[in-house]
Amino acid sequence: MAAQPDFWGDIAPGTVRTPAAILREQATLLGTKTKNLIEARVVTDASFGEIRHRFLLVVPGLDNYKYQLFRIEHDVNLYPVTVETEPPVLLETERDFTKWLQSTLSSDHTRKILGNLLSQVAG
Repeated sequence: MAAQPDFWGDIAPGTVRTPAAILREQATLLGTKTKNLIEARVVTDASFGEIRHRFLLVVPGLDNYKYQLFRIEHDVNLYPVTVETEPPVLLETERDFTKWLQSTLSSDHTRKILGNLLSQVAG
């Protein structure tokens, strides 16, 4: 019997950092900064061609209280990323996404939420 031809060619992972990888990096940093009093988790689900990531703040000392900071969505092409807000925000490139993420994580709104959560478990 003759060997079947391989029509797939070489298959290798892409070279672009995925939104999920970037989010997980930042989630790890939050735990370190807060001595794990507040942790961050990235919860991913996929359906109908879309991949959705929820960025959750988790407080182990408050019975694992969870607060969704934001939610993003993209398709198999990774970019653009849509931030699911009203109105939605479209981020065309990895650079756009990382700039938005830096602004969001260091915003007054996020710092206030983190401060409020820390005040309930620190001390």
